[in-house]
Amino acid sequence: MLVEYCATKTFTDALEIDDIGNCAIICHGFYRDGKIKLPGDYALIIKTVMGIATVLKWGPIVDWTLDLQNGYNVSVKTLNFKEPALIREIQMFINDPMKDIREAKVVESDTLLELLPKLENYIATLERA
Repeated sequence: MLVEYCATKTFTDALEIDDIGNCAIICHGFYRDGKIKLPGDYALIIKTVMGIATVLKWGPIVDWTLDLQNGYNVSVKTLNFKEPALIREIQMFINDPMKDIREAKVVESDTLLELLPKLENYIATLERA
């Protein structure tokens, strides 16, 4: 009988980012709605102006509905530009086990911003319900 042990995590892909201080990344992963695991996208934008980097992250995004999904989150963080800190932000985002990211790609930030839900529209639909 063979008993396996000493498991290791192995990365199966890598993401090439030309400008770590000004980038936009869309990730295809999963989110949980109760016990059900559903596909959803996650987005990250980093913009640096005069040595201050702003990191905007949100998701899950589901393209077939405008509704916010269970566990939807938007976060904004500002920090002094330090390449290792920004790399760590991206690594933690992409490798978050709760997101179960399977694919990530660099895109234009303008394209990605279109996926950011307008919260006032969402709140208006709640008031009509």
